[in-house]
Amino acid sequence: MDHEKFKTKCETEEKRCERCKKIFLSKLGIYSILYGLFGINFIDLVIAGPTIAGYHIWLTIAYFVPFLPLLLLFGFEDWELVGALGLTASLMNDVFSCPVGMLFLGVNVNLSEWYAFQLGFKGFEVWWNFNGGFVMVPVSSLLMGLTIYARIGIVGALVYRWWNYKHIYPDMPST
Repeated sequence: MDHEKFKTKCETEEKRCERCKKIFLSKLGIYSILYGLFGINFIDLVIAGPTIAGYHIWLTIAYFVPFLPLLLLFGFEDWELVGALGLTASLMNDVFSCPVGMLFLGVNVNLSEWYAFQLGFKGFEVWWNFNGGFVMVPVSSLLMGLTIYARIGIVGALVYRWWNYKHIYPDMPST
């Protein structure tokens, strides 16, 4: 096979791989959003979290559990993808739990007040405590907002890193 045919074949294979990556990431991203919106929010709205020791630790683990098989499938070097998907599910919980509760469970909440708290506009006002089992941490509006903004940035950075440095096919060379 001459050099030009080989080069053309490699470029075609690379475009196919890029397309597969886009489809793969899109499907996983949609699943992560739906899992966070409906699965995690249902758990968070129905279970009496403050009464269960370590509830927020268990909830954090639940964000990532459905994506852990990806590590077995593609290897531990794809931890960025698992991290981004789990954090996306956590964002769906923290940004949409009250609207989901209103739509599906009839929860009565002032959304503008709730979003003001969630996004950090209520300063040091505390509405709930992080239940870590042996430790309870008061969560202020500022802390809540900062964690939401930080997770958005981290998800973007993890997806960027995974997208630019990883292939979903282990035998494909990195770019």
